[in-house]
This record gives sequence, C-alpha cells and structure tokens, in this order.
Amino acid sequence: MTTRNEPARTITATAGGPFVCGDELIRTADYVWSEKGEPLTWQFGSPAKSNPAPPCVDAGNQVTSRSATAVMPSTSGDATSSPPAGSYAERALPKQGTKLTVTDDPSLCVHAGLCGTERATVWSLMSETNDTDTRATVIRMVEKCPSGRLVNIVDGDVVEPALPAGVGVIPDGPLWLTGNVTVRMDDGTELEVRNRVTLCRCGASASKPLCDGSHVDVDFEAGGLGSAD
Repeated sequence: MTTRNEPARTITATAGGPFVCGDELIRTADYVWSEKGEPLTWQFGSPAKSNPAPPCVDAGNQVTSRSATAVMPSTSGDATSSPPAGSYAERALPKQGTKLTVTDDPSLCVHAGLCGTERATVWSLMSETNDTDTRATVIRMVEKCPSGRLVNIVDGDVVEPALPAGVGVIPDGPLWLTGNVTVRMDDGTELEVRNRVTLCRCGASASKPLCDGSHVDVDFEAGGLGSAD
C-alpha cells in the first residue's frame, strides 16, 4: 500500500497515446557538461509535487505543466509496440575486469554518452581495473547509464545506485525512470521492473515503449519540464 509520503511507482504506456503517472514522480533530469561538451553526470530538479502548476498539457512533446495524474507526451502511433524479448539477465553479455564485471545489453542503449570521455570508455578501461582508481571510475560511469544498459557486478552481487522513484524528463531525449518504477501497458501487462529504464518520447523507437536511441537519429527536439520548474 502506498503511503502519503511514498510516490506511486507506476507509469502506464497507453496504446496510441501518452504515458500517464502521478505528478509526484516527475522531475527534470539534465546533463552536467564538461568544458569540452562531454556529459559528465546528471542534475535533477525537484519533484512536481513541490512545484504546483496548472493542469498538464501535451504541447509539442514538452511537459509544460502538471496535475495530480500527469500525462507525459508520447508521439508514438503505438506506444507499446515491441520491447526487447526476455529479461535483462538473459540478453546482457558480461565484460570481465579485475574484481568487477560489467554486464551490457546494447538493445537498451540511448546514446546518453556518460559511459566514456574522449580519452576512455567503460570498455577500454576494463583491462585496467586492477587499478583501484580506474575500477572506481568504471563503476561511476556505469551507474550514470540512464537505461541500465550497463550494470556493475562486484563480488558476484549486482550493485545499483540508490535512486529515488521518479520519472525524469531529459531535454531532447527520453523519459528516465529510476527507483524501480513499474511500466504497465494498457492491457495490464508489465515490463521487467528495473532500477533504471528509459521510455521513448520521440515516437521513433523500434522498441517502444522503451527508448532505443532513435531520438538522436531523428534529431528529436523537445524540452524538459517547462516554466513550472
């Protein structure tokens, strides 16, 4: 049972329509950039509950306002077409390092770019994880992957970042679900519940309701939360 202080951890992907969730889940999720234009980490806004606004309006894919039951834009003709089959554990391939394994499911990639810099990536650094500082760098990079394509396994245990239940709106990108939010189809079926999930906001993904990075290919442009933030 959900208490008054605990957000309802469900977002519904309606067929041919928008995503629907409680407004207390919604917040901004934007990049922190380096001086070279590299994404380094994330910064989050406050949940919508603490930023009262007029009823939610779908305006050109921009989340410009909110309500008790917020309607998140989706341009897809079918918001629930063909997510990847099976579970993450069945699809992901392991990359072995020293005292660290990173599992990788490329089908979930959204091209966020936090898995590396111009000098190194998670994959190129795995051979150097015998060095503690390098291992820590890889772990931090993996934790910033919004879709959960990459996952850390340390001493045989999955190690996930402690993220609150939320639906982050990434400018020009997907919705970022954190903290084990349930994705429910309009027929009542549910996707695998994971700590990090990204949902298509551009309508071009072949894996809807999940994002597959197509917003980059189609030059999708849409803001995050509007002036209510």
